[in-house]
Amino acid sequence: MKKVILFVILALGLQQAQAQYKFLQYRNVPEKNEAEFVKRETQYWSKIAKENIKSGKMLAWSLWKKVGVIGDSETKPNYLFVNDFKSVADFDTMESGWADPEKVLSDIKMAAIETNSISKVVATYIMKTEAGIQGEPKFVVVNYAKPTNIQAFVDENKNLWKPFFEKEQKNGFKLNGWGLQTVVYPQGNDVPFSALTWDGFSKISEALDHIQYKPLSQTRFAPIVKDSKMSTITPNGFELSPIYELVMYVDASTK
Repeated sequence: MKKVILFVILALGLQQAQAQYKFLQYRNVPEKNEAEFVKRETQYWSKIAKENIKSGKMLAWSLWKKVGVIGDSETKPNYLFVNDFKSVADFDTMESGWADPEKVLSDIKMAAIETNSISKVVATYIMKTEAGIQGEPKFVVVNYAKPTNIQAFVDENKNLWKPFFEKEQKNGFKLNGWGLQTVVYPQGNDVPFSALTWDGFSKISEALDHIQYKPLSQTRFAPIVKDSKMSTITPNGFELSPIYELVMYVDASTK
C-alpha cells in the first residue's frame, strides 16, 4: 500500500520554489478519465502534498497538462506531476515519512480517490536544477535535449542564454520564468534525454510565438546565434518541445 501511495503523491514546480531537485512523473490519462483524474488530484491529493510541504519533506507540488496530443494518445504522457526538493538527501523521504492519506483525509475512502486505476505512470525522472530565472508561468515550453557534451550544454545555457533572456525581459520579451535541468536518474544510452530547458509564459499565444519558425533576421535571437555552439552541442536540435499548461500549483504559501 505504501508503494501505491508513493506513486500517487510523487506526482517542472516549474514555477520555481528555490528547488535544487525535482521529481517528474509522467502520466497517461485516457480522455474519458481526465475530468475525474483532475478532480481527485486537485481536491484530494494536493492536500496530501500540502501536508508534506508543511512538514518540510518537500517544497512544492504541481500538476501540468500537455497542450494537444503528441504521439499515441493511449501510451504517451499527457499529464506531468512535479515535486520540488531542496537537496538530493530529501529523496530518502520517498521510502518513509510521507503524510498518511488515511489520516489527512480521514472522512474519505481511499478507493474513491485513488488515481492509479484511471491513469498510467509512463516514466519518472529525478532532475537537478542547474540555473533558473524566477517566474510564475501558466504555460511552459519544455525543451528536451540529448547533448553530445552535457557540460558544454550547461555552461552555454548558464553563461550565454540565461543572461540573454534576462536582458531581453527588460526589452519586452514576455518570458515568465526559465530553467535548466540535468537528469540525475535514470542514466544510460536508452534514456531519451539527458537535460532540458523550459521557457515560461503567461499566455499560450506567447508560447506559440516563441517556438514558431521565423527567419533569423526577424527573431530576437539573431544577435546571439553567432556566439552559440548549440548546433554542435545538440546537432539534432531539441528532441521534443511540447507545451504544458498549469493545472494546479501548491507550495508553503498555498492556503
